[in-house]
Amino acid sequence: MMPGEPRLPRFTRWLRPVVDAVARINLSIHRKLLIGFLGGALLLVGMAILSLVVIGRMSGDVSDLDRLQENTSRAQQMLYAVTAQSHYRAMALLTHDDKFNAQIADAKKTFSDLLDEMVRADATETELLQRLRTANDEYTAASGRVLALYLAGDLTGAQDLHLTQEHPISHVLEASLKTLIGSANDQITQAQAAFESDRVLLTTAVIGFSALGVAVALLLGFVLSWGFILPVRKMQRALAGITTGDLNQHVEVPNRDEFGNLARDLNSTSERLAQLFEDQRALGQRLEQTNASLARASEAKSRFLASVSHELRTPMNAILGFTDALLAGVDGPLNVEQKASLGWVQRGGRDLLGLINEILDLSKIEAGKLTIDAQPFDPRELVESVVAQHRSLAAQKGITFAWHDAGAPAEVVLDRQRVRQILVNLFGNALKFTREGEVSVETGGADEAAFHVAVRDTGPGIDPDQHEAIFEEFRQAEGGDGGTGLGLAISRRLARAMGGDVTLESVPGRGSTFRLTLPLDCRVVPVATATTEPGETHDGERVLLSVDDDPSVAPLLEKMLAGHGYRVVASTNSSAVSDARRLRPAAILLDIIMPGRDGREILRELKSDPETRAIPVIVLTVVDAADKPDLADGHLGKPIVQDRLLRLLQEHGAAPSVPH
Repeated sequence: MMPGEPRLPRFTRWLRPVVDAVARINLSIHRKLLIGFLGGALLLVGMAILSLVVIGRMSGDVSDLDRLQENTSRAQQMLYAVTAQSHYRAMALLTHDDKFNAQIADAKKTFSDLLDEMVRADATETELLQRLRTANDEYTAASGRVLALYLAGDLTGAQDLHLTQEHPISHVLEASLKTLIGSANDQITQAQAAFESDRVLLTTAVIGFSALGVAVALLLGFVLSWGFILPVRKMQRALAGITTGDLNQHVEVPNRDEFGNLARDLNSTSERLAQLFEDQRALGQRLEQTNASLARASEAKSRFLASVSHELRTPMNAILGFTDALLAGVDGPLNVEQKASLGWVQRGGRDLLGLINEILDLSKIEAGKLTIDAQPFDPRELVESVVAQHRSLAAQKGITFAWHDAGAPAEVVLDRQRVRQILVNLFGNALKFTREGEVSVETGGADEAAFHVAVRDTGPGIDPDQHEAIFEEFRQAEGGDGGTGLGLAISRRLARAMGGDVTLESVPGRGSTFRLTLPLDCRVVPVATATTEPGETHDGERVLLSVDDDPSVAPLLEKMLAGHGYRVVASTNSSAVSDARRLRPAAILLDIIMPGRDGREILRELKSDPETRAIPVIVLTVVDAADKPDLADGHLGKPIVQDRLLRLLQEHGAAPSVPH
């Protein structure tokens, strides 16, 4: 027997060969159970047959005893009838009272009736009964002669005849009856002895058969049940090993039934899983290399954009400077056509400079080098100046452009230039995409300790599936009429950098509403969350920290959560707490059973640290939910079920703010 293999209970392990032999029988579980139940039923039938035999045998013995006792009772009554006749005859002869003759006749009739019953009931005493009948006939004849003399008045002759004939014959009858009674008593004694012997024998047989039946039934049930239990326990142990990541599990069972097929399927599944996990481990390594390459490419792109933007701004500033000087007449007066041409150069240069500035801002944001210059100012004045800047554009298109203050705060501490940049983008987009109707601006938020700006237009509106796409770099809503697609992306990132956000409400054909929300003081926004939400990457994904001694768990989670807005970062039990402080993940997926530093110790340290205390910790382990550590926020058993994991993440506030 292999170490750790399931064993039979103590004192029954000697039955293991029998259990294995039953398991090797090439029959289905259904047929094995039917045979077991049939064996139990046959034992019950055998017990019933034996009980019927015992009952019949005992009933026959009781009937024999009853018959013998009835014969003895009849013989005693007949003896009494003979004795009574002699007594009544003597009384009749002495008293001359005729009533005694009638009593003699009744006694004779009683004797005859009892004799007839005895003959009918017992044919084994025929000779003795025949002698009794002959003697009774003689006794009856003698009694008749005595009665005749008595009735004739010859009392002396009747008395002599009674003494010489009738009375001696009565003694013969009495002797025969006593012999019959003695014989019956002997038979009763023998029958009682035989009954007691049969009772002991039959009781012993019933008890023995019952004990044997119970033992056989228990043995049959034990062998059958353990023939099923042992392979189940082996497979349970193998599955437990698989859930912990040991995919080299192999189950060997002697069964040639459904459990044998199940064990073979389990072995095949384990082998396929091992191959699958090996493939995924290799894929994970390739993905890590790809991600590293992408990160390097993104960094190179940011450096390139920043470098190119700086290089382009220098000549562009020169072009705009000289254009402004020429238009101002520094080098002499210009005619109308020259001024018009230089005006086109000036507008194109400013548009190009704006594009360069947007690219530079984007590269700074992606590189994490964007700085926020927070200063106090009146946001109403800023909005009023930006609205005034765009009135001419609205007038050119024949669009009504209005601003209404519904209670904006009198002072905010924000980056004035960045807020202005956001407002310019929002106002410019609204006027750009609205061909007729109006664009309205409403400010407020003082009662909510925030600064709100709502920009409503009567433009074509935006399809719901495009609401998030327009906030991506170099993306525009379908039907856009030019532009780089950077304005809204940069506006949202700038707003989030100051602790706010830009959102959209739009219905196709009914216009759009862009809402800017900013805090009163952006300096209270933690540095770690100035550009993204806690646990959120620059791509809007939520970071999940996986702490597990099995290196395949993190790639598996990454693949399982692909397309749901999560990025899984692997960690070890030695660096889990420091990684949690550094990354500030949306949730921590923690294994409990790990070599060295146990998961419970990591959980206690995470929950005692003010920087990581609020991060939800979901236990992913083979430990039962009943044994879940009290400090854990959630529990999910292995193997991991995708729907349950997503639901737990949502319940603990770790779902992405931007749907994927």
